[in-house]
Amino acid sequence: MSIYLSNYWSLYSEFIHAAQELKYRNIPLALMTNFYQQINDELRSEMGSSDFKLKLEHSGIHEQDQIQPFFETMVAPLYQSVKSNLKGKILINLDYIRMSEQTISEHFSGDSAMILSRSRADELFGIPNVYSLGYKQDTKAAAEELVQRAADLFAKAEGHPAFSNGFFTQTFLSRIPTIVDTIEMVFNLYNDLPVAAVMVGTTEDVASRTLAVVAGIKGIPSVCLQHGILMGEEAFIPVFSSHVGIYGQYEHDWYTRRGLESERIVITGHPRYDDIFTAPHTPKDSFRETYQLDPHKVTLLIATGPTLDEYKIRTLLTQLASHPQFQLIIKPHPWELSKKLISLYTEYEEEYSNVHVVTDRKADTRELIMKSDAVVATLSTVALEGLLFDKPVFVYKFIQANREYDYYDALDPYIQKEPADLTRMVAHYFSSNKEKVNYKAVKDKFLQQSYQIEQSGRRLAELMDRLIQGRPKL
Repeated sequence: MSIYLSNYWSLYSEFIHAAQELKYRNIPLALMTNFYQQINDELRSEMGSSDFKLKLEHSGIHEQDQIQPFFETMVAPLYQSVKSNLKGKILINLDYIRMSEQTISEHFSGDSAMILSRSRADELFGIPNVYSLGYKQDTKAAAEELVQRAADLFAKAEGHPAFSNGFFTQTFLSRIPTIVDTIEMVFNLYNDLPVAAVMVGTTEDVASRTLAVVAGIKGIPSVCLQHGILMGEEAFIPVFSSHVGIYGQYEHDWYTRRGLESERIVITGHPRYDDIFTAPHTPKDSFRETYQLDPHKVTLLIATGPTLDEYKIRTLLTQLASHPQFQLIIKPHPWELSKKLISLYTEYEEEYSNVHVVTDRKADTRELIMKSDAVVATLSTVALEGLLFDKPVFVYKFIQANREYDYYDALDPYIQKEPADLTRMVAHYFSSNKEKVNYKAVKDKFLQQSYQIEQSGRRLAELMDRLIQGRPKL
């Protein structure tokens, strides 16, 4: 672990210990907050120091393989053994599930499933819909008492690096009413509905996390899907569901190194990628016209992202834009578009006639991938999608971060830390048949470990059915 991550898990465990008596319906509230969102830049900077741990008194995580087991000790007293309920239905939480209407309709039916959403509609995608907010009850008094107790707890922690940090404490205090409200809502929901198994798209949000935790309390099996490539580990662990549905062997090994039992990890892929394998190839004419592309040049889709080394990304764009063989379509990250941080890219569009910036936030990234000749991407899901579309993908490792990201390292030498090295590799690929053969071998080996599932929707439906019957292995 990096120094930051080591300190992160130490602080998280200390927070759980300090707030362990703050409970609603016997659930520790500290488990229900998305912890990393309570850390601001000031505290994050402090956590980059090796001396940070000396300021903590009750940290319970010191090694990577202790992460999941620590949280298991907190929920184990609450959880029941998983029970099979052949008369119940699968509850699919629509928030963050990222499954298309076609996938849901094809693999799940009203006879075996229910949708949970904030819509009041009776049905969604031909499946009965449950209006989640209809199960809310007044919890104001309980929440106010817990907020006061938490405030008193923090007030006694003068000098603590986190508990005396205003942003950290206020973020948690402000979340308590929502956490309490959601716990009550989910208990009411499970008490009323015949739920046999639960599927959530993430456990980062309080509703999805509560659905998983209360399912454990009720002995209901649950599956949390992998909502993106494993970059920030804080978003993927601890695991609160009985099982996780993951992309491939890379993730299996990643989770087991952090202490999650292998039998709770199932390679399912994700339905969001299913249509990649069946997407029809359409003509490029209108695409070329939209972006004023030269049919005689190689079109490179440049996928960017936040926290990049500005000097390196500028150097890369300059080198690629200056190459007579290439034309660039720059697709800024949605975060960059929302923050209007794209001037770096539009400068190139103004200077080079062969550079085009996609500023439409509704632009279909997959269409851009399909219509481009290659993808040049930061450490992002776009790179994986490019690989699944069987496009040449070149990854630049320019992220400025407090840890190393190794997800794409197996693509070496088609992942590079220096702009000149990546530019040479891209140019060499398009001028050498031998390089194309070598690239294919590297790409195929990477995907064997990272993603092999072409029908994830069907695989998930099979997993949910097996969980209901008490046979989780596929």
